[in-house]
Amino acid sequence: MKVLHAGIFQDHELGGDIILEKGLQQNGCEVERFEFRELAQREGPEAMNRALLEHGGDADLVFIGKGNFIRPETLRALRGKGAQVAVWYGDIRPEPEPWLVELLGEVDVFFMTSGGEMLRRHKEMSGCGRAAYFFNPTDPELPVKYSYLPRGTQNVVWTGTMHDVAQTERRQTLEYLQTRADVAFYGFERPRSALARLARRVQRKIRPKGPPLVRGEAYITAIKSAKIGVGVSALQNVTRYSSDRISHYLTFGTFYLAWRFPEAERLFEPGTELVTFDSVGELHRKIEYFLANPQEREAIAWAAQKRALEQYNTRAVTKMMLDILQKGRSGVFEWEEVL
Repeated sequence: MKVLHAGIFQDHELGGDIILEKGLQQNGCEVERFEFRELAQREGPEAMNRALLEHGGDADLVFIGKGNFIRPETLRALRGKGAQVAVWYGDIRPEPEPWLVELLGEVDVFFMTSGGEMLRRHKEMSGCGRAAYFFNPTDPELPVKYSYLPRGTQNVVWTGTMHDVAQTERRQTLEYLQTRADVAFYGFERPRSALARLARRVQRKIRPKGPPLVRGEAYITAIKSAKIGVGVSALQNVTRYSSDRISHYLTFGTFYLAWRFPEAERLFEPGTELVTFDSVGELHRKIEYFLANPQEREAIAWAAQKRALEQYNTRAVTKMMLDILQKGRSGVFEWEEVL
């Protein structure tokens, strides 16, 4: 299968398009990259859409990461030339984004890291051909590549921002973690307005402050340094949704404490692969317990890594995607959801 992959490739090795591209290749696809966002920013959306139509003219599949700046009429023209069009989307918002709903009207299959009602709303509002859930895939080559980085040099690590749409759980967790002396923070509190975000970027260039922003090897170093990683998504009430941090931490065998999300137990065995919490008080108790019980903590971390790398690797996840595109169903995973 010839695939034009319109994605974001100027990214680190944990970037979604980079990992999914590897899975497409492992499943026998001939993949051509199309860096749509960079081209749109450099030459404008009109030029980017023209180039996408030109490059995708002989593709069997146009596979798009997120897809902002891409226009519905471009996808309509690509489908008219015989290509299937798929979009994958890993962001989380309280409501479907209007630009995305419009785009999905010209998509054969929409893949989303949110299931249940959130997936259904996107399907019904957009009228896309099919909508399917997927879990953020892992790349088993990365823990081998970065095996030289030290593990467990810090008690607790938090990586992430205070997202604009973050619910109470994320705010409460950050407030609690800031009271502890043994937590290393990587990220920053995201200002709410575009002007404030610009001011923050300028301020950081002039006088860097706050927790360091890390990417690439520095981000992996932070993950591996943790005895315990703590994760809370911006929205905690979405079926099987967890930010891609869960895949990142489990890839490198770091014990991950996650705020419980709906149907987490369908993805990981509770207590033996994934330990969750429902309140700041429970988080406190579990941090103290697992710091004091390193053998149990490590056994859970290794079991979670095994599941993540063996079952949720990019070859398996993209096989499911390709099956759904070709047959409408897959059967690779028990939790498969296709609307």
